[in-house]
Amino acid sequence: MNGIALITLDGQTVVLKFGMPALRRIAEKMAQQDLFNGEHWNDLGISHILFAGYANHCAMMDQPVVLPFEKFYSYVEDVEDDATIKEMAAAIACFVESKHVQALIDKKKATNPEMTSPSIGTT
Repeated sequence: MNGIALITLDGQTVVLKFGMPALRRIAEKMAQQDLFNGEHWNDLGISHILFAGYANHCAMMDQPVVLPFEKFYSYVEDVEDDATIKEMAAAIACFVESKHVQALIDKKKATNPEMTSPSIGTT
């Protein structure tokens, strides 16, 4: 996957790019804050993923980051319609399927044999 997703904030289309800079930012935030609810990203985690993608795209385009993090947090926290939920889910899927995240997953699977698909190792 190309690691590019689109979301709509306040009627404005925002491009998200999930490259190494975005991944580094998310890793930094994971070290500072609890971004999970069990095994799933919580609202804060999803907000950081979306904002990191936005900031990465701005860097790639050599443009300043003008949208504040709080816009992304409100987008996640105040979601009210199915279209926005689908849009957000597609952006998170894009993040998870990006080549940089997949490389980390593959590396983790190589060092942790228990991290396999459910169909492997079952009878």
